[in-house]
Order: sequence, then structure tokens, then C-alpha cells
Amino acid sequence: MVEIDGIDAVPGAELIQDTFLFKYFNFDETMAMSAICHAAQYKQGAVIIDENALGEALFLVVEGEVKVFKGEGDRRQDLAVLGRAELFGEMSLIEGDLTSASVVASTDVDLLVITKSDFEGLLEKNHEIAFKVYKTFCHTLSERLRKTSDELANLREELEDQDAAGA
Repeated sequence: MVEIDGIDAVPGAELIQDTFLFKYFNFDETMAMSAICHAAQYKQGAVIIDENALGEALFLVVEGEVKVFKGEGDRRQDLAVLGRAELFGEMSLIEGDLTSASVVASTDVDLLVITKSDFEGLLEKNHEIAFKVYKTFCHTLSERLRKTSDELANLREELEDQDAAGA
């Protein structure tokens, strides 16, 4: 990552620059994004996002950790633990679907929050930012789809090997 002079003078701006979704932003774009960020704090155990709720914001971890999971009780599947400079809720910014997982504060956590309405307003005003964000979204979704396809192919191969061994 390239250091940008003066970026550390604006709270959250350096963290924005370190985040994959915004890594190609120049100084002015980073400042515009940081201008729509709001700080939020959650205590350990607090629910930040409920699975199957209406997603309204992107969250960027400043300090602490959050746990991402699907399901409840015996059906709960832990998906990830996210820390500094990692984000969640990003799909809420581009789709109107319900959230796909729950997010809970694993520790006390400080977050930067970008609401969907503020994000959409910024993209409407600045097409260069919109282009960079959507290009990064597409690249990330492509990587995730490729990874999922590889995992499914490996699982299928394992199942076929088990069937062959059992026959």
C-alpha cells in the first residue's frame, strides 16, 4: 500500500485506505469516504448484525474482534473472526436482501460505520469512487465464487472416493 501524506490527520482515513474495498482510493476519495463514517462502540457479547435482518450498513473494525456465524444453538456454524481493518456488512450496500449471517462482538469493539444511504449518496455524487468500489466488489465476488467452486469440486471428489471405497 502507498502511504498518503496527511491521511493520518483524519480519524479513520488510514484504516479506510488499508481496507481491501477502498485500497485503490486516492487522497480525495479516501477523505470523501471518511467523511461519511460514524464511530460506534459495542461491548463484548453485543449483537451487531442479526442473521436474516435488513442490512443497513457496512462496518469496519477499528479495534477488537467480532465473530461471524450462521444459525443458532446446535445448528450454529462459526464462519469467521474479524479484527482490525476487516469489514463486514458490505453486501448490504449493494443488495436489498436480508443479512446472511449474525455478527457479535467477541471483545469490546470499536467500529467505523457507513450507512447504506450515505454510501449510495456518495456514489451518486462521485462516479470515480463508484467505479472503483464496484470493480473491487466484482473482483472479490469472483474470487469467492472461484474458491467456493474449488471447495465444491474437492467435496465431490471426496464423496466419490468414499463411495468407491464402500463399494
